[in-house]
This record gives sequence, structure tokens and C-alpha cells, in this order.
Amino acid sequence: MVTHLKFVTLDVFTTTPFKGNPLGIVHLPPGSHISQTQKQTIAREFNLSETVFVHDVDPSNDSDPHSRRIDIFMTSRELPFAGHPTIGTANYLHVQGIKKLITKAGPIPIRFSSEEGIVSAAIPHDTHLNSRVFGDIESTLRVASLHPTSEIRSAELEAPLFSIVNGMTFALVCLPCLDLLSKVSPGAFPCAPRDVIDAGWSETFIARYYYVLIGTSLSGSGARTVKLRTRMMEERIEDSATGSAACALASFLALREYSETQILFEITQGVELGRRSDIVVEVRVEVGEDGKKRVKEVQLGGKARQIMEGTLVVPPV
Repeated sequence: MVTHLKFVTLDVFTTTPFKGNPLGIVHLPPGSHISQTQKQTIAREFNLSETVFVHDVDPSNDSDPHSRRIDIFMTSRELPFAGHPTIGTANYLHVQGIKKLITKAGPIPIRFSSEEGIVSAAIPHDTHLNSRVFGDIESTLRVASLHPTSEIRSAELEAPLFSIVNGMTFALVCLPCLDLLSKVSPGAFPCAPRDVIDAGWSETFIARYYYVLIGTSLSGSGARTVKLRTRMMEERIEDSATGSAACALASFLALREYSETQILFEITQGVELGRRSDIVVEVRVEVGEDGKKRVKEVQLGGKARQIMEGTLVVPPV
């Protein structure tokens, strides 16, 4: 019976210690049987935005030495996919030759750029723009959950509700300036997801992702780069880096705001927390025979720095 597990922690989307977004990674030895409840207990003990469990394989009996299965847990629930755990784990495992992570949302190929030192992951996506916004159900919202500043409140009511995959949804709140961005804060979501999200998509994690456009440029070859500042708010916490939200925002903007079929998004998050995170998202879109644009590929990229390592006691069953 396994009584102790090895773990490391990393700061993700940075190379500076104690910046970026912390991540716990726990190794599950081959043949170990750790229950969902035990994993959830460990994630609560770390008390980070996410903790990853890596299913290790016996090297002498490894049918796929370039892949590893991972489970991603918040302190309260398991997630099918999340960006910063994916990039952190990809950074940590790529030195072992791992080129693919198997998540509940599907397989995620990873690659390493030795020139830039960035690990990127081909993010699974099944995008969906919800048919309603908060403004459509304003009379039923918990009013105290909306921001008291009128300009922010109006942006919240008009924000598109966009899913990067079924189960991960974000209210994408566009603000005109950094001064307003500095005023947002965590708070309860204004309604239950089922009250506003389309049928078939309402069983979802949902949060508010605020953003300000800093600038956009075109290279000589016509490639577009978009720079953004962001903040992600849940009921009780602010996240210093949110890869899934960054992918959702980049995909939405690529589909709705820009004409290019390949766009690079450089996203800075966590500044207000003193934990600056630098997130890179590259989105490729295609136009179908029906004339509609669709997301073809989403690449999430970033760096990471290991901070701690040790062992933990396996919780009782």
C-alpha cells in the first residue's frame, strides 16, 4: 500500500520565482489506487488554484513512453482541462521525453521551442458562443454580484459567454482602460449557469475574465500580434494566470474581431496580484463551405520554474 507520494510545485507562465501561477504536481506510482476523494483532499491541502496528478508508468512496461495521463483538480472539483496545469506539467515532463498529455478533455500534444524556451500545447477545443448574455436576464440576476461601477457593470451585462470546451465557460468582459481593470474584484457569479447558459452546455465551470486591449500590430508578412492585459475572477479568488480563459478569449477574438486566419495573442495577467504571468496563445481559424469561421487550432504557450519538491502523506480512505 502506498503511504507517501512525491510532489513538486512550479510557478507557471514565468521564469521568475514566486511570480506566475503556482501549481502542484503529484506523482501517482504505477499500480497505486488513489480515490477521487483522496485526490480532492490533497488538492485542498495544497490550496492552489489547481493540482495535477500524474499517472506514472513502470519504465519496463511502458507501452507509450511519450505520453502520460493526468488528472486536474481545483480545491473543490475535478476539471476536464485547464491551461496553466497543462503548461506547467508539460514544462515539467518534457525533459523526460513526454510529448503528449492525456486529459479528461482529450489528448494534448506538446512541443518545446529550444530557441524561445517555451513549451506549447495543442489545446482541445469545442468552442461555443452562448446565445444569451447577462443583460438578457438582468431582472433575475443577483444585483449585488455585478460591479457597482456603472461602466464595468454595463460591460458585464454585455459580455459574451464563451466556452473553449464543454465544461469551461467564461464571461469575456471587455474594459476600455487599465484604470477600470484595476477596480474589478472576486465575487459571486450573478446567476447559476443553467439560468443563462444554453442547454447542453450549462454543466460547466464558469468565471469572469476581464480584459483590456493594449495594442495590435501587423508584421511585414501580414501576421497579426494582439497584446492584452487580463484578470480572472471567481467567487472568492483572483487567479494569477488562466490558460483556459486565455484560450477562450483568444479564440473568441480570432473568430469575431480579426480577419486573419492566424493570430498571435500575448496576454499579461496577474500584475495586480504581484504575480505577473506571460501567456502566449496562437489561434488558427478556417472558413467552412458554409462561409462560417471555425477554430482550427489553438496553441497555448508559456514557461515555468520549479520551486519546491518533497513527499506528502496519502490521506486515509
